[in-house]
Amino acid sequence: MYTEGNIDQCSVVLTRDCNLRCNFCYAKSAGYAKNDMIQYDSLKKIVDFCCEAEVKYIFFTGGEPLTYPYLVDILKYIKSKSHKILTAVATNGVLLKDVSLCRDLIDSGIGYIDISMKGNKPWEWREVTGYDGYDDQCQAIHNLSLLEIDFTCSMVITSSNIESICEAVRVAKNNGARQFSFTFIIDNDYGVNEKDLVYLEKNNPIKMINDFILQIDKLNAITDEWWIEYSFPICMYTEKQLQILKGRLASPCQIHLKNAVTFNTKMELLPCDMYIYEKTAKFGRDFSSYRDFLKLIEKDNYGKTMNKIRKLPSEDCVNCEHLDICYGGCPVLWKNYSFKALKEFKEKHISNH
Repeated sequence: MYTEGNIDQCSVVLTRDCNLRCNFCYAKSAGYAKNDMIQYDSLKKIVDFCCEAEVKYIFFTGGEPLTYPYLVDILKYIKSKSHKILTAVATNGVLLKDVSLCRDLIDSGIGYIDISMKGNKPWEWREVTGYDGYDDQCQAIHNLSLLEIDFTCSMVITSSNIESICEAVRVAKNNGARQFSFTFIIDNDYGVNEKDLVYLEKNNPIKMINDFILQIDKLNAITDEWWIEYSFPICMYTEKQLQILKGRLASPCQIHLKNAVTFNTKMELLPCDMYIYEKTAKFGRDFSSYRDFLKLIEKDNYGKTMNKIRKLPSEDCVNCEHLDICYGGCPVLWKNYSFKALKEFKEKHISNH
């Protein structure tokens, strides 16, 4: 059983500003506000908290974190405070076309970069993002491949791009990328009206998984260094599919593992960065140190919120052989459909795949 309070990772939303407008963005409802960014002094306090908690990783997200004006400064600050903390950033990579920025980040102590791929052709890139950044991202990947930095190219799989993932991987590899991750889209749109079977019929996760499986031989011919990030519950897959994906599925998320914290731009704790409106506590008001945080997680308000999100989608999950690697999948999924609806949908569609 995992013990809450033992923090391995801290994620920080540096800014809600972004230079792209991806149609699948999980945080698009936040509004891409340029002035919605964390204050530098506040960010230093979070770093101090991480040092006190002996956090192993600090992960910077957004928006687009490379638009945050003090990123290099905070990396230097972390480096001055601790050589044990690995820093990472999730970025669309467009600004890394500037090799001098790549070098500045590395010299300042960045340890890992995740570049989110958007498509395999310029027109697909524009259609997804509203920006002509295909060549810029290719140049960014090439720049990083020539430098001493660990990086991954990731891709959110949607029904629109699933046929082009292998070509996107091929292009990235030709530019020097060595490892790749995929995430089946997690619909975080709060404006969705369809629910349960209506939603599932429209978005069909069973077909999405099957379409991905059909491309694995082609993908493996390009690279063996790939995996799937945590999203769909294990029961969404057939046993045959699980055998094919053995060793490729990532472990459950921080909500279930209880091993991480996420701060937004206002220094408010979120269950994870997908839950942009679930603010459980605020640094400086509800806690100001790691010792305070350990007391906070025992309080009703924080505990009730987290336990509600962690609640398994069905009693069937309790006795499932995959419980320890699944925990019901990403909790965000269940705002769109119930376990009962998924079970009915799977019984109707799984025999077709």
